[in-house]
Amino acid sequence: MAKFCTSCGASLDDNATFCTSCGAQLGNAPSAAPQPGAPAANNTAAAFQNAAAQAGNTVKNGFNAAKESLTMENIKNLKSNPNKTTLIVLGGLIIAAIIVIIILYNLIFAHPYKGMLDDYFKGVAKGEGELVKAAYPECMIDYRKDQDDDFDEDDYFDDIASSMQEYLEDKLGEDIKISYDIKDEKKLSSKKLEDIEEDLEDRYDASVKVSKAYKVKIKAKIKGDDDDKSDTMNVTVAKVDGQWCIVDGDLF
Repeated sequence: MAKFCTSCGASLDDNATFCTSCGAQLGNAPSAAPQPGAPAANNTAAAFQNAAAQAGNTVKNGFNAAKESLTMENIKNLKSNPNKTTLIVLGGLIIAAIIVIIILYNLIFAHPYKGMLDDYFKGVAKGEGELVKAAYPECMIDYRKDQDDDFDEDDYFDDIASSMQEYLEDKLGEDIKISYDIKDEKKLSSKKLEDIEEDLEDRYDASVKVSKAYKVKIKAKIKGDDDDKSDTMNVTVAKVDGQWCIVDGDLF
């Protein structure tokens, strides 16, 4: 004898426990009958186990229904004979894909200068000149080399990093840790980029290309062994000759 879904009327196999068209469950597992004179706790446990079993079957049946609904035949026939479960599953997959794309976009494209800021703050906290150096435009380093034959860039930036670390340790104690959040950013116009180029050229007697720049508001938390404090910092970061660096601001 043919078996039909009581929800949508679809024809099913005699042994089917759920509808492969709409996903409806066709029957519930029988409830465990309480034994005469059984304690109330045992009855509750039996009821809980029965409910858990039914919930597990529902999830399993729903998953199987979703899997079976995503057949090529169902997908091809969506326009002429739409399957409700197929539409729901496809909609869920599209939403999940959009969420993944948004996350990837933020990881790759949001705050493109953040790696430079990460290195800078780590360099300050650890007193590591090589990391701090990454925040300075290359034209500044070249200018200092031209002005002083004895200029040693490694020593120069080690001194800067050590000085900033010691300053923070004097105020907050040793083992400095810095965390920060970017509270606001404003992308600068082409005219502002030209102004930055002119300023760098005037200061360092160099021809540079600034391709992007942002005004950035940073909320930093600096913590030492003895104390901690929060600072709000406003800086201008720019991509100068392909390198992100800090071209203006009040960092420490």
